[in-house]
Amino acid sequence: MLDIDKAFNPETKSVHAYYQSPGVGFYIPLYQREYSWDSDNIDQLLDDVSRGVDNLIENSKDEIRFLGTIIAVKVVDKRKIHPVDPQGLPSSIENIIDGQQRLSSIALFSTLLYKHIHLLENKIKASTEEEKFLASQLKEACKYWREKLLDIFSLDLKRGTPPLKPKIIRGNKDQWTKDGKIAENYLSEVANYIALFLNFIAGISDLPNPNRKGGQANRNLYQIDKWLNDIVITAHVNLTDDFPPAWEIIKKPIDEDNIWQYERNELAELVKQKIKGNKKSLNYISSSLVQLFAVSHYLLDRCCFTIIQPMNEDWAFDMFQSLNAIGTPLTAIETFKPTVVRTTDDSNQEYKGSVAENDFKNIDTLFTHTKSASQKSKLANEFLTSFSLVVNGKKLETHFSKQRKWLEDTYSGFKEYEKKCEFIHLFGNYAIFYKDVWIDYKGVNNIPLAKISAHPEADLASLLILYLRDSNHKMAITILGSFYKEVLDGKNNSITNFVEACKLIAAFYTIWRSSHSNAGLDIAYRAFFRDNTEENSWAKKTSIDLKELKIFLKNKLKDKGISTKENWLQKAKNYLRYDNTKSVSKFTLFVTSHETIPDPEKLGLMKKGMPGTTPYLTLQKWNSNDLKTIEHIAPQNPSPDEIQLWGEEMYTDNELFQSIGNLTLLPPKINSSAGNKGWIEKYLYYQHLCEKDQQKQQELANKAKNKGLTLAPNTIEILQSANFNDHIQAIVALGENGKWNAEFVKQRAERMLNLLWDECSKWIF
Repeated sequence: MLDIDKAFNPETKSVHAYYQSPGVGFYIPLYQREYSWDSDNIDQLLDDVSRGVDNLIENSKDEIRFLGTIIAVKVVDKRKIHPVDPQGLPSSIENIIDGQQRLSSIALFSTLLYKHIHLLENKIKASTEEEKFLASQLKEACKYWREKLLDIFSLDLKRGTPPLKPKIIRGNKDQWTKDGKIAENYLSEVANYIALFLNFIAGISDLPNPNRKGGQANRNLYQIDKWLNDIVITAHVNLTDDFPPAWEIIKKPIDEDNIWQYERNELAELVKQKIKGNKKSLNYISSSLVQLFAVSHYLLDRCCFTIIQPMNEDWAFDMFQSLNAIGTPLTAIETFKPTVVRTTDDSNQEYKGSVAENDFKNIDTLFTHTKSASQKSKLANEFLTSFSLVVNGKKLETHFSKQRKWLEDTYSGFKEYEKKCEFIHLFGNYAIFYKDVWIDYKGVNNIPLAKISAHPEADLASLLILYLRDSNHKMAITILGSFYKEVLDGKNNSITNFVEACKLIAAFYTIWRSSHSNAGLDIAYRAFFRDNTEENSWAKKTSIDLKELKIFLKNKLKDKGISTKENWLQKAKNYLRYDNTKSVSKFTLFVTSHETIPDPEKLGLMKKGMPGTTPYLTLQKWNSNDLKTIEHIAPQNPSPDEIQLWGEEMYTDNELFQSIGNLTLLPPKINSSAGNKGWIEKYLYYQHLCEKDQQKQQELANKAKNKGLTLAPNTIEILQSANFNDHIQAIVALGENGKWNAEFVKQRAERMLNLLWDECSKWIF
C-alpha cells in the first residue's frame, strides 16, 4: 500500500545543510533552460542578505530567509548521465527538477566569498608576538569559512587532478571527469567558472576574474564581486546604510560562534577600535573579514530551502507543473489591499468608485511595466522602504511578512476612518511621484514636468530631478515625493515649494558629495524623518515645512564641517574628482559653465557673466548629445613624450589628473577622437568647436596641416555641427602656447569650485 505521507519527503534545510552532503553532485538535465538569472534577481539576493545581516543585529533568534523550493530526485541509473566519465562520477547524484537558478547562483556567490576571504587572509602580516597571536586567530577563522564555502560549490571526488569537482553540472554540456581539460569537459558557463576556480584553489591555474562582458553567469559574478568590493569589504570605512560595519556585527545578539566559531575577545577588541585608514593593518583586515563572515553566515546558515524529494521522477514533474502554475508571487502591497477594501465596506462606504480605490489604482500602476517577478519584488521593496521612511522614519525590512505586517499595523493604528483614507491617499500620491517623476520622467523634447510647467523655474527643477536620479540619490525621493503630493492635491504654494525643495536637495547633495563620500548621507535623511515623526507622527503632521527642512540640512552640513565656503573648499579641492563622483563632476561642469565668460585677466579661466549670457542649467543642454561626455583635457594614456609636454606632476598625482580642473564636456565622438592627443592637437579641436565662420575654420585646417596635423573630414563635420561651445571659450582663450600643467589645473579647479559654491549655496543658505 502506498504511504502517501512519505511520497514527497518535504524537508526544510539551511543552504549549507543541503549543499554539504559528502560526495553529492547536482545534475541539471538537458531539458532545463539555460542559466538565466538576471541583475534584478541578483539585486534581490544581495538585498536579502544585506537586510538579513541588519536584522540579525536586531534579533538573531528569529531571522531566517526562505529562498524557495528545490525539487530533486536521486539518480538511480547513472547511465542516464550524459556525457559520462565513469571514473569521475560522484557517489550520489541528484537530478534537479526545479531550483537550478538559485542553486547555481548561490554556488557562484560562494566562490566569490571564498576568493575575498582568501585574498584578505594572504594580506595578514604580523611582527610582534601580540600581532602573531591575533593573526593566527584570524587565519583560523578564515580557514573555517573557506572550508565551509567549499562545500557549496565543490564535491570531493577523493581522486583525480584536482580531486575537487564542480558541485553543479549541466547535462549534455558538462561531465564530471577524473582528470581532463576544463575547456573540453565543462562547457556551461557556471560549471566552467567553478572548475577554473577549483584549479586556482589547487594551485594549477590563476584566479579567474568575472567579466561583465561575458555571458549571464559572468555578468552576475561581476555584479556580486562589485557588491562585495564596494559595499561589504569597505562597510567599516563607508559607514552607509547599505551594510553594517564590523563593530555592529559582533555586538550581541549575534553570537560570536556565528562569526569565528567561539568567543575571541582579543579579535573583538581589535574590531571595536574602529580603525579604518590603513588597509594593511590587522584592524582594517579583521573588520573586512568580519563583514565577509557575516555575509557567509547569513547565506549559508540563515537562508534555507524547502527540499522536496519525490519517490519517483513522474511525481516530481507533476509537482513542478503544479507549483509553476500558481503564477507571479504577490507583493505585500497586493495582500494589503483586501484590508483596505474590507475597512471601506465596514465603514458603510462603497469601495468601488471611492477615493481609496482610485489611490490604489495609482499604486497598482507603479508596477505595470515590471517584466518579471524579480523586478516586481525589487520595486515593491524599494518603494515600501522609501515610503515607510516618510511615514515613521524607520527602515523597513524586506521580508514579505514584515512588510505586510508594517502596512497592516500602520493602517490599523489610525482609529478614525478619515485618517485611514489620508494614509492610503498619501500612499497613492507617493506612488504617482515614484512612477511618473522618478522612474518615467526623462525630459523628452526638453519638456519640464507637466505638473510644474507653469513655474518660471520648472526647467531648472526638472533638470535637478534628472541629476539626482542620475546620481542614484534615492533618498531624494523621500523629500521630493512628500512635496509632490501637495502639488497633486493642488495645495497653495505647492508648486513653488516643490521647486524650492528640488533646489534645496540638489544643493545639499552637491555640497556633501563634492567634499565627502556617501557615508552618513542616508542617516541624515532618516534623522530628519525620525525627528519629525517621534513626537509629531505623520497622522498629526502630514506635510514637510520647507523652512524646518532647510534649517535641518544646514545643520547637517555644519556637523560635517562644510557649512562655510572656506571649510568646504578645503575638502572639495581634494575630493571633487572624476574617479570619486562622475555625476557630481558632470553637474559641476554645467554649473560652472552657466552664465560664465572667459576671464580676460586670467586666461583659460572663467568668471561670472551677466544673467542670461550663457545659460547651461537648462533641459536642452542637460539632454544634449553635444554635452554628453566628460573629457580629461590632459589625457589618460599619453605617450612618454606627451607626459613631458603636459608635465610629469599631472601623472604622479592621480588626484590632480582626475580633478575637476582637468575636465570638460564634449560630444561623444569628439571625446573618443580627441582622446589621448597632445595639447596642440586638442587645442585645434577646441578652436574648431568654437569657430562657426567657415572661412576661419578653413584657415585653422590649413594651419594645422602646416604643422603636420590633419583632421579627418568626418571629424571636422562633427566639430562644425556641435551646437554648444560656450564652455570651451575660456579654454581656447588660454592660447596655443598656454601651459596646461599641474599649476594651471589647480587654479582652474579652485575657480570652478568657487563658482559651484556661489551658485548652489543660494539654494540652501
